[in-house]
Amino acid sequence: MGWGKLVTQAHSRQDAYRFLPIKALMFFVAVLLALKLGFALFTKVAADEAYYWLWGQHFDWSYFDHPPLNAWFLGLSDAVFGTNVVGLRFPAFLTFIGTLYVMWLFAKRLFPQNSKQSFLVIVMVFLASPTLFVWTTIVYHDHLMLFLCLAATYCFTDYFARFAADENTDVKMLYLAALLLGLAGLTKYAAAFLGISVALVVILSTQLRPLLLRPHIYLAGLLTFACMSPVLVWNLQNDWASFQLHFSDRYELKAFQGINAATFARYLFSTALYFGVFLLVPLVGIFWPRRYETDFAKLGVRLAQITILTSMGIFVVFAARGTVHWYWSDLAYALMILFMLLYLRWAWLIWAHVLTSLVIILYGVVTYALVPAEYYFGAGNLEVGRMYGWGQVVPKVEEYQEELGISNVGGTLYVSAGQLAYYLDRKDIFDFAAKESQFNFWDQKNVPAGEDGLVVHDPFGDLETAKKRFEKLTLLERLDINLLGFYVLWYEIYLGENSTPIDDEIEKVPHAPKAKL
Repeated sequence: MGWGKLVTQAHSRQDAYRFLPIKALMFFVAVLLALKLGFALFTKVAADEAYYWLWGQHFDWSYFDHPPLNAWFLGLSDAVFGTNVVGLRFPAFLTFIGTLYVMWLFAKRLFPQNSKQSFLVIVMVFLASPTLFVWTTIVYHDHLMLFLCLAATYCFTDYFARFAADENTDVKMLYLAALLLGLAGLTKYAAAFLGISVALVVILSTQLRPLLLRPHIYLAGLLTFACMSPVLVWNLQNDWASFQLHFSDRYELKAFQGINAATFARYLFSTALYFGVFLLVPLVGIFWPRRYETDFAKLGVRLAQITILTSMGIFVVFAARGTVHWYWSDLAYALMILFMLLYLRWAWLIWAHVLTSLVIILYGVVTYALVPAEYYFGAGNLEVGRMYGWGQVVPKVEEYQEELGISNVGGTLYVSAGQLAYYLDRKDIFDFAAKESQFNFWDQKNVPAGEDGLVVHDPFGDLETAKKRFEKLTLLERLDINLLGFYVLWYEIYLGENSTPIDDEIEKVPHAPKAKL
């Protein structure tokens, strides 16, 4: 179990990667990093990014959709850099640097005589996964959660390995791991899967079970929960609204009510495609029985295995009830990539993953920076299209505001309201849709009674509910958005006269209306 055995094993395994020379690895990592920088600086702001930016303008204990830590960082970054794409995505730049450092720590520990090559392979595979490439570039909550969870995994694995060798080892790393896990939970609820897995690793491992007889593991758990106390405070103040959303309201079917085959199949297909189809091999391979020469490798893999099983197992079940997004599995894939060189021997599979995923990544850069690429092939993607056109819409809104003397502005769905807020650099924007959102908790669903407002509507919006909020709704202008000669989507600007506020407790609906061209 000594370092000599690990070095021998690591060296033999790395011989299988003789077709992964350092220069080739450095080249592809450099290409992927250049694409990542271009994606960060030149792609359009995603609808949810703008929505989360708006959270950062409303400091609170927590928020309806997610815990608060990412929003707090976005608010701080905006205060320092201003409202621009650099200020928006700077937090993701910092967390990616942190993620790289954690990868380096793992590479040094798992392959001490081949750390550089192992590190480059891990980084290359990670960046070549389209989802991990994008989700560590934009400021969805995942960029921060992934960094904190991977860092927590390293600290837990380090402590567990040292405890397995010496039960009187120093406990500082355990408390650091608990702190990182707590901050991850303060970022996104999915971090709970890592917490559950840590508990299961301790309970199931004969080497670690003595921890249950000591106070430190329980005190560490209390530290993790203490970090998440702002989430508890907010939910107590708001009738557990966030927890109810994630465990019940967002699904079309209730528990044991049947199977939604469409959402189930979509989750499986999109997960395989957008993380990289060739990564399915090491994702399954991590569960193949084998001996690991060090406790660090053995316990780290075990922690990754349980996290993958618990998270993806739950998501598969939930996908049969309603929409589960493929990227919710990003922690499972990220953990697998950290350890895959311990057991994966096929260099061709790594190159196949990188080269095929590069095509998807290049497609994404073009699609989100210039024009939705599928429009060239006669297809239309409104989810992508909604990122475009705000450079035409916002000046028109400002023009009508000045012409009509109206200050109240809103959208017909929370995401369009978030985009309006970002591009107008205002936090007092209204969401006129019936669908419950963070705007309900800011009391920004209704314009004050008797006042007028401008309503921006797109193919995803809930115009019918917007009509109920005003005595009269009049179309002022329709804007057709065309990019490089291709029609993308439309926006409509309405004048709402004499606001007639409605009770949104009655108007709640679980899902947004379907988009129409």
